[in-house]
Formats: sequence, structure tokens, C-alpha cells
Amino acid sequence: MPSPCFRSLPVIIAILIAAPVFGSIMGGNSLEIDFTKPDDAKLKSTWSDTIDISPQGLGWDSSPASARNGWIQTSPLATGLSWRPASSVTARVMIEPDSQPIQLASGQTSTPWIGSVFARYSPDRKNWSSWQALTPAYSTDGTPTTKRIFTALLSVPDREQKEYRALISAYSQLDVEWKSDEEAAVKWILKKDPRFFERSLPFVGYVEFLFEASFYGSQRITSFKSSVSYGIGGMASVPKDPKNKRNQDFSPWRFQAP
Repeated sequence: MPSPCFRSLPVIIAILIAAPVFGSIMGGNSLEIDFTKPDDAKLKSTWSDTIDISPQGLGWDSSPASARNGWIQTSPLATGLSWRPASSVTARVMIEPDSQPIQLASGQTSTPWIGSVFARYSPDRKNWSSWQALTPAYSTDGTPTTKRIFTALLSVPDREQKEYRALISAYSQLDVEWKSDEEAAVKWILKKDPRFFERSLPFVGYVEFLFEASFYGSQRITSFKSSVSYGIGGMASVPKDPKNKRNQDFSPWRFQAP
């Protein structure tokens, strides 16, 4: 599958280029899927065979009171930096349109359930965490809303990071081009232990989203907007070669398992 296009959010850097460097880095990334553009949507997501896509969106055509269960899964969304992944991210999803009222055969109206959104994370796009539920938005009085807005904090337990941090520390003691390059360190770790990520998921390199709902006839989903934001430590060394600008690369995490 071709790589989908993502939009990186602005990255804020605090005191980042000196050696050693102290500060913090805040940033994020987003993935927007327009289901009224079928070719673009197919690059960025997959969906169940109970629904189909058209210029009107993703769903199926029938009586509005008829429903089919279905799902949408996004392509992986990278987070963190290419040389320093995040250990936690704040995830947000907004799906449009809102849940629309339907008229039942009895003449009464009912507003369908907005559905559920789940997220999972991976260091390498091969080994994934379990799916975790996002929290739906509520109205100001605390009652459920028809808006399909969901949020969650995805965070790796400190215990799960312990072995990885020890290996990163060991890598920084080697005679390498740049001691703070965790992408290079990950390759070094996997050369020594190819199955490391099979038993440990120590950071959030990528996030995928899964939406499950009852799709009502002729009520098609038109857009799926997801974003992740993060904060990571900015302490870093400087590469040996002054021409190596790796520490100024603010593109998201890019390592993928072979």
C-alpha cells in the first residue's frame, strides 16, 4: 500500500541545539481522511465489507431505519521525532457527520449511538499493543452528545520502558556518530536481539485508530480526522560531524520493521 500523506503540526523547540542540550520538545501529527474522495480514502484507511464508498461518503444505501455493523481502520500515524520517539501521546478523533436522528416505522424518532473509537500503538508498525478505548465527548451538562469526538492518553508504563532505556544508555557509551540517535540505537538493539519488540513495546512510534458503529442506511461518514500530540525531553548530544544535521530533523518517527 502506498504511504498516505500526513500533516505535521508545528513543533515547538526549547533550547535544543547546544551540547549537551536541555529543554523540551512539543509537537504532533495528524491524519485527515475525506471519504468523499474514494481514491484518497483508500490510501489512508480500510473498512469492513458491510459498507462501501462513493462520492457521498462511506456507508450503504437503504432505509434510514436499517443498520449494519461495520468498522473503519486508519493507516498508521507516526508520532515523536525521527530520532526520539514519545512514551505517551494525547490522541483525538473527530468523525463527521454527527449522529443523525432517524424516523422509526412507529413514527417515533431515535438518534443512533455514535459508535466507539479505539487506538493502539507500535514502535515498528509490526508489533502492536492491544486496542484501547477512547473516551467520547460529553455535553456541558454531562450527558452524551451526538458529536463523534473522542480523546485518550496513550502512555507506556515506566516498567515497560526500563530495559529499553538501559539499552539506549549502553548505546550512548559506544563510539557512534550521534549518541542521541534512537533510530540508530533501535537498529543496534534489533541486530543484537531481533525479537526485542515482540516482548516489549517501550514507546509510541505509531498510532492506529479503529472506529466501530452501526451504519444506518443512507447516512454516510464523510470525514475522519485524527491527531496525536506529544511532549518529549530535549536533552541531547551533538553529532560528531558538524555537517550532520540529524539533531535538527523534526520529521516524525520513521523506523519500520523489515
